[in-house]
Amino acid sequence: MRTICRQPAARVALSIVLGCGLVSMLPTVGRAQVTARTLIGRAVSDDANDKDIENAIERFKNRDIDGCRAILERVRANNPKVPPVGVMMATLWLSVNQLGPARGELEDALVKHATDPEAYLMLADIGFQERRLSDAAVLFDKATTLTGTFAENAKRKRDFTIRCNAGNAAVAEARRQWETAHKHLTAWLELDPDSVGAHQRMGIAQFHLGKESESLGQFREAKKLDDKSPQPEIALARLYDEAKKRDVAKKWIDAAVKAAPSDPGVLLASAQWYIQQNDMETARATIESVLKLDAKNLDGKILRGVVARLARDYKTAEKYFNDAHVQSPGNFGASNSLALVLVESDDKESRQRALEMAEVNVAMNNRENSPNQVPALTTLAWVFYKLGRQEDAGRILDQIARSNALTSDGAYYVAKLLADRGERDKARKILDDVLASEPMFATRPDAVDLQTQLKREPGGK
Repeated sequence: MRTICRQPAARVALSIVLGCGLVSMLPTVGRAQVTARTLIGRAVSDDANDKDIENAIERFKNRDIDGCRAILERVRANNPKVPPVGVMMATLWLSVNQLGPARGELEDALVKHATDPEAYLMLADIGFQERRLSDAAVLFDKATTLTGTFAENAKRKRDFTIRCNAGNAAVAEARRQWETAHKHLTAWLELDPDSVGAHQRMGIAQFHLGKESESLGQFREAKKLDDKSPQPEIALARLYDEAKKRDVAKKWIDAAVKAAPSDPGVLLASAQWYIQQNDMETARATIESVLKLDAKNLDGKILRGVVARLARDYKTAEKYFNDAHVQSPGNFGASNSLALVLVESDDKESRQRALEMAEVNVAMNNRENSPNQVPALTTLAWVFYKLGRQEDAGRILDQIARSNALTSDGAYYVAKLLADRGERDKARKILDDVLASEPMFATRPDAVDLQTQLKREPGGK
């Protein structure tokens, strides 16, 4: 069983999000409901065509694809400033996660509208999201060339220029070509100085170019533009943490708390960092200070449950996860974590509830591109294992492993199954790999115990 671990679900929940967004703002699957503004808002400011566009969207929802296309063709014929029909149709297909038809529409648009950059931009975005960097780079370059000579609509030209720079910067960022990224981000900000995402990404680029004060300045500008942006010191701390400069990261964590001592978001980000450093006492105290400020803070409840679970204090973890679940029944983190602690109980009803919750989460999230699909399946596998259904657990974990999608927790579950089957060498290898690469994940204490146990056995190292 191959086990290449993605970022663990527990770590995803604990990460300090910079909120930089995707490449060139393609309306991706599930991101937002498609409206007339989604389809033509970047092309025209007035709403003269909105009623017809909404009609077309309704036809599309009712699977009247030909009727939808006919309306869009009529709108385009009457107003050449709106995007090509193929571009609008592709956006609609992407909104329902139909990549094949979307590609077909875009390829057709390339032929019918050879001087229009948007189809190239959308294909570039798709390529980037699929991690096909070379394809994306070529497509962004082509879109950039076409944008330079595009003269049909000044509003669209400005939008294309921003998206080309955002996309080229994203490719450079992925390749860690920070000077190139800086150049494109500078061009983006010249056109759109109020873009929060551009300032945040520039902050990251400046950091990697060794310009700490400039980086901090960009994060401060983002915070000024949008108060929901991370505290600038927190953003910088995360970058130092990723660079494995923990002492410097701590300096900036402390600076963030000093700058905003009563801000729950800052305090929770600080607690998250302390969890990653395995400093559970500081994390717990920080989270409890948040809950004193706001007893209903949902993230605070979930993080407090995380700390208790890491300490194997399942009763306390259950209390906080259950409170969070009652407060927000649709919160995946709360319900998923609650299932994992309930199954550790000796109480039959609690274990049955764990199974029911895990199955509901899989039913709600078992679809392609759902960020919760793998965590939900992984939890169900572990619940099966704890209930004695090892074959069902193994089947799910094997499927996830074949997709190279195991979380760190999932890797521990696989190792546990292998150890039970007597395949101890494989189990040891998995544990050695995951424990060496991941400083903190929810089942790390259990993984350490299993690793120690296996090393004590004959043949263990």
